[in-house]
Amino acid sequence: MELISKKEKMDIIRDITLEDDFFFSKFLDGSNECVSLMLRIILGRNDLKVTKAETQKWMQSVLSHSVRLDVYATDRDGNLYDIEIQKDNNGASARRARYYSAMIDAAALGKGAEYSSLPETYVIFLTREDAIGHGKALYRIDRYLDGVWKPFGDGTHIVYVSSMLADEKTELGRLMHDLRCANPAEMHYNVLRERLAYFKEITEGIEEMSNAFEDAMQRIVKEATQKAREESLKEGKADGLEKGRTEGRQEVARSMVADGSIPLSKIAKFSGLTLGEVESIKKSIQP
Repeated sequence: MELISKKEKMDIIRDITLEDDFFFSKFLDGSNECVSLMLRIILGRNDLKVTKAETQKWMQSVLSHSVRLDVYATDRDGNLYDIEIQKDNNGASARRARYYSAMIDAAALGKGAEYSSLPETYVIFLTREDAIGHGKALYRIDRYLDGVWKPFGDGTHIVYVSSMLADEKTELGRLMHDLRCANPAEMHYNVLRERLAYFKEITEGIEEMSNAFEDAMQRIVKEATQKAREESLKEGKADGLEKGRTEGRQEVARSMVADGSIPLSKIAKFSGLTLGEVESIKKSIQP
């Protein structure tokens, strides 16, 4: 059973932009050319060429917290890149960047391999507002030796970009503008414009995006429901089960609100919460 109607999905696809993490991931999945363009502009490297781009990439850990990367890319030199799109600053904390960097390192170092074989890694957060707070459009964070101001040279790099602070007269500003575009005709970069037009104006692309959207919603509901069920089982009693049902509805709503592309009225209808409750959830996670 479809969670939302075809018309509702078409309305969402028409208005959606690359600032939505679901659309961002689908848009860049397997598109080496688009990811190459973004990384070249953000990092200022005209020679950079991506050879593989995956999205919603799981970094699994049995003993610790697993993570899912929005875009995970490899260039022709073996360097690794994680690009995370965040509408607000809540999901772009310094310690999250640190943990993602560590997870990428752990996955990159094979059993018995030398530490020297670790590749250069980049964790990049794209946010709407200034996540760091010093009024810059782009921050590059590397480790330096205290007192002598020389690079430590461990090969890890963290980058933050604020889409609202980037000057549109620059390449970076034009790229950030394109991330906010719902209309392909308004985009600056041809490779991005053509791909956006495929998903918004070509029948095959629209159908592909519609199916991907439905799959993503099914996944959100499944994961949220499972999380609530596990919490209720921990309670081990009737009030725990009832609490689990309530928290399950809230978790489903929270996950759908965080996705950013589903109308709040639809979330309320699906989750069984009131529109006011859904609006309160939105305020709590997107201040």
